[in-house]
This record gives sequence, structure tokens and C-alpha cells, in this order.
Amino acid sequence: MPRVYRIAGEAGDMKFAIEVTAEKPYDAIEKAYSLLGSRHKLKRTQIKIKEVSVISPEEAESEAVKLLMAIDKVVKY
Repeated sequence: MPRVYRIAGEAGDMKFAIEVTAEKPYDAIEKAYSLLGSRHKLKRTQIKIKEVSVISPEEAESEAVKLLMAIDKVVKY
């Protein structure tokens, strides 16, 4: 079952806190690198991750994360 991770850090002079769903902390970090790279055209060397923490789905501020955690099963035809 995936968990919700809050990843906090900085990229240059910009500070960020991203919430993602992942199985392991490593996967959450990779997702954060991917999101920041695609949204802000940053390289991995420009992103400094300070903290990775597991949070409950109720604490999540992102609506997308809340909706993903509300799904109880996925059916593929």
C-alpha cells in the first residue's frame, strides 16, 4: 500500500514542500526530482532535499494526493 511522503528542500533560492505517494522513500525522492525538473527545468544537482517524512493521508494538503489515497482498488479490463 502506498504511503504519503512530504519532501522538503530547496532549489537555488526557492524553498519547496511536495507531497507524493510512493511505496518507499527512495521512490518518493525520485518523484520529487522528476516533478521539479519538469516544472521548473532544474537539474538534480540544483535540488537539495532536506527532509523526507511520512504523513497520514488526512494531513496531506494536496487534493491530488487525497484523491489517490481514497481509491481502494483499481480494476483493469
